[in-house]
Amino acid sequence: MIKKRFRHIVPSLNTTSTADISFMLLIFFLVTTSIDNEKGVARRLPPPPDVTEHSVLTVKERNVLRVAVSADGNITCEDSAISLRQLQQRVETFVDNRNNDVTLPEKHVREVPLLGKCVVSDAHVISLEVSREADYNSYFHVQETIVAAYSALRDRLSRRKFGHPYAECTTEEREALAKCYPQRISETEPDGEGGEP
Repeated sequence: MIKKRFRHIVPSLNTTSTADISFMLLIFFLVTTSIDNEKGVARRLPPPPDVTEHSVLTVKERNVLRVAVSADGNITCEDSAISLRQLQQRVETFVDNRNNDVTLPEKHVREVPLLGKCVVSDAHVISLEVSREADYNSYFHVQETIVAAYSALRDRLSRRKFGHPYAECTTEEREALAKCYPQRISETEPDGEGGEP
């Protein structure tokens, strides 16, 4: 007797809606995923120089604090080696000029909104000279330290004048504090680096 073999027919999967489901999942993940934007060091650049004007900005020696980062990451302030903690203290002392010292930046009386007449050292400049061979971490830590010095000065003034820390200030209060302690950083390259050969 001959056995008859039956063929099993396997039903195929219905894939007509797979494309729609994939598309909906893609849209879902695009909408719900947050992408972190990296922030760099915020700086307000000066306006481009007028090519017809050849004026040179002169700054008094007492108004300039020179900070340098060498190729091997060493930090100097006014030609003497310094740590990051010492740099922050030095910048705070320099910018604040609490006793109106003649070797530190000049102070001027300015009318500041919310604070009235204030004596501020708005003529100071922190000259940051960074070697091209210096690593980014050294550069970033020096920038962070200088900004921390300004933040500490603004925080102290905020607690004294407004009764709360700088972090809790309104936009108007922050603007007033920034006018008392304007952040003035100038970056340059050491002599002999860059430029035309």
